[in-house]
Amino acid sequence: MNKEKITIVSCCNDAFVPHLTTLFISILENTCEPFSNFAFYVVEDNISYKNKELLQQSLAPYHVQAIFLNVNEEYFSNAVESDRIPKTAYFRIVIPELFRDKGVERLLYLDCDMVAAADITNLWSVDLSDYLLAAVEDAGFHHRLEKMELPVVSTCYFNSGLMLINVDAWLKNDISQKVLNFIDKYPEKLRFHDQDALNAVLHDRWLRLHPSWNAQSYIMERSKQHPTAQGEQEYRETRKQPKIIHYSGHIKPWHEEFDSPTVKYYERYYNLTAFPPHKQFLIKKYNHAQIIRSKSSLEG
Repeated sequence: MNKEKITIVSCCNDAFVPHLTTLFISILENTCEPFSNFAFYVVEDNISYKNKELLQQSLAPYHVQAIFLNVNEEYFSNAVESDRIPKTAYFRIVIPELFRDKGVERLLYLDCDMVAAADITNLWSVDLSDYLLAAVEDAGFHHRLEKMELPVVSTCYFNSGLMLINVDAWLKNDISQKVLNFIDKYPEKLRFHDQDALNAVLHDRWLRLHPSWNAQSYIMERSKQHPTAQGEQEYRETRKQPKIIHYSGHIKPWHEEFDSPTVKYYERYYNLTAFPPHKQFLIKKYNHAQIIRSKSSLEG
């Protein structure tokens, strides 16, 4: 592993490989950097040989390959799961441990339901100083830190779908173990699962990024208003020029019901993968009544 490479890490199960591949392709298609400057890692949850081959086949024109990593799932025996948040989502908690003594000083964690719309080089070069990570404020404004009744100074809560992690500082502070300990001790507090646990431990030790680096569905669909004028201005800037789009809603671009104009970003890069044509790949997720409930949940 070369510490000078732009190190991208995602966690993925078999069902999400086509979407992860779309993310990787979008990063490569938007960069001005040589493709050889990138290192892609996948922390896998039982990905099939066929899907691994299709992922590598998709990356072959760029002369890069994805490296697959495994974690000990016993770490997450007490993890709270749901239909939207599988155990795979918790894998991100221990990612820095997989790079211990490997010469990797920082890494960029990205969720599988994201697409890059700009060169991520500027994000990679952000000065982390003594911060443990850089992230974007969660656009849901669920007041999670207050509801978890944590003794914090700042109540700003980040979305864990994108984390630029200071690997050395993370390891020195034993953050993975502290987050796992919180999960074991307070499972009843974890409405938003691993994201709640990460915020509980890192609430005052992260650097806030412009929301265009994690343009969540709440922002792109105008489902939530930022409580400050500056925040609203940043949301307008994000909608005008998103850098990384995060399809964070219940309905994704690979669902028949997805009707957002942002599908164009996903389709553009999905169609460059080796997976079946996008229109043949759509999944019907909800019936009409479920769509109404899902949108109400997203908006509330």
